[in-house]
Amino acid sequence: MNQKVNKTAEKIKLIYEFNPDSPLFARVASILLEENNITEAIKILEIGIKKFPDYPAPYFILAIAKAYCGEDNESLELIKKGCTLLNCDETKNYYINKVQRIIEERNSLKEVKQRAIWKEEYKVNEENIEDKLEILAEQLSKARISYKPSEDYEDEIEIPEYTGKKIVSETLAKIYESQKNFKDAISVYKELININPEKSEYYKSKIKEISEIIDTGLV
Repeated sequence: MNQKVNKTAEKIKLIYEFNPDSPLFARVASILLEENNITEAIKILEIGIKKFPDYPAPYFILAIAKAYCGEDNESLELIKKGCTLLNCDETKNYYINKVQRIIEERNSLKEVKQRAIWKEEYKVNEENIEDKLEILAEQLSKARISYKPSEDYEDEIEIPEYTGKKIVSETLAKIYESQKNFKDAISVYKELININPEKSEYYKSKIKEISEIIDTGLV
């Protein structure tokens, strides 16, 4: 608003303040809409329409306010009511187009906002995943299968007897080793030498390490 228009708006507000029963309520509501004070504009319009039900202008202004609030169906109904009083198809088309533009603009802004929220949530989740992966990696790097012989040691985990074809893997060998099933562990490492000859030196070192534990006689 320029200075002249702003002064006119303030005068209209002042007149309405001293005489709330004046038809100027529609102008005041229109000014409030321009100032983005939609809630107050709707309040004034709804009160004014009850006092002046045959005055068409406030129906159109209220229709615009309702469109901004997302009450699209009610907005279109208000336009119909205003046009019934005014009996002008040109005015009806004007306000319907205006309301439709508001709806499109509102939906567009909503979509942009949703995308922004989604990106922020995705970023947060991605950061959380990275943090968890770092923690997991640190835990795995510190993990070691250690052997501490004890006469009172009892296996906490039991490997059930399997009558089918045995699956040979380093994981199985390490499980046997952690449960003190050293002979089974050596057997698996020997089979792994044939399966993965490129790692034969590593498997041989594991066999030697386990054999030394067996030789202590504490197993």
